[in-house]
Amino acid sequence: MRKIVIPLFATVLISIGIALIIGGVSPSSALTVNGTQVSQSTVDSDLASTTANPAYLCYLNASALIRSSGQSGLGSINGASTGTYSVSYVSNWLNQEITNQIIHDGVAKLNLSSQATENIAQARLDLLNSMNATLNQVAGTQYACVKSAQEILGSMPEGFVTRQVQAQSDSEVLLAREGGIQLDAASLQKFYAENSSTFDTICVSGVLSADQATAASIRAQIEAGADFATVAGQSSLDASKAKGGQLGCFSPNSGAYQSVIGDVGSLGVGAITQPLASSNKQYVILKVTSRTPTDFASIENAVRRTVLAKDASLAKGAASSLVKNATVTLNPRYGTWKKSATLTGVLPPPAPPSNSILNAKANLTVPSTG
Repeated sequence: MRKIVIPLFATVLISIGIALIIGGVSPSSALTVNGTQVSQSTVDSDLASTTANPAYLCYLNASALIRSSGQSGLGSINGASTGTYSVSYVSNWLNQEITNQIIHDGVAKLNLSSQATENIAQARLDLLNSMNATLNQVAGTQYACVKSAQEILGSMPEGFVTRQVQAQSDSEVLLAREGGIQLDAASLQKFYAENSSTFDTICVSGVLSADQATAASIRAQIEAGADFATVAGQSSLDASKAKGGQLGCFSPNSGAYQSVIGDVGSLGVGAITQPLASSNKQYVILKVTSRTPTDFASIENAVRRTVLAKDASLAKGAASSLVKNATVTLNPRYGTWKKSATLTGVLPPPAPPSNSILNAKANLTVPSTG
């Protein structure tokens, strides 16, 4: 509804800090997690595959935008010189790789079945659904991606996709165990029945105004008894004015659903919102015109994503326990691990001071002395 939508749970991986112990690593390893090596060739291949694929980078950018509520995207990919990558991109990728391995180790120690054929098949579907949910949230914006999740994942190397699907499966079985809400059909339907109102299909109308003051004035008119549709037809700045402000109906399968929920919350039918900031410094007032139950069978995937997110919230303690017991070594070329109240993650190596570089002035253009 606004310029960037609120998160709809992108790929379900636990975001946790990792205790890093700097130590010796094999020249062929990029890092080691609990004794398991992640090879340098794997990291190099991942970086090469992702940075060479504009469609995948578009998805990563959309995911970053959603996680930050539209405040920041993926950032720079390329380094200062040809053939290099930015330190921020590499650090973020390593953070994910370390997290994936810690979760995988945790699943193995708990004897959970994340590699069963049915789990892998469902994890692949969940990964695709989650990616599409992310892509749907930026559709119609300047950050929109041209390809679908199926096309994007299909354009990546098979080994890369296999590891991403396995990471999804690992996360799901761990979240279900620690969060307590299972992912089988019966458990999902029970969760839906207990929370059915949160999955209502919602129809809304709106009045788009040039600024907040105008929106507040229009809201006052409606509160005083003016007909919403009439006011929208006279005053709204968008094409919906021709339909009395009708913006449509949104089910949990809609890419805009989380944005609508974020805007109208639990407002009942006939209620209107306060003026909400939109794009280009404009403001919108929304009215809930109907709320109707949505059939479980048609939104099972959306319910599943919601349960996974709920489990993730409930499983934070378990994730913290995994972190405290993890032993990680990192190739010094990638810097060090920083863990503090303000920063947790790979801290890239600092650039050497200019006085430590032989003949540093030789890199500067100086006038000729004759």
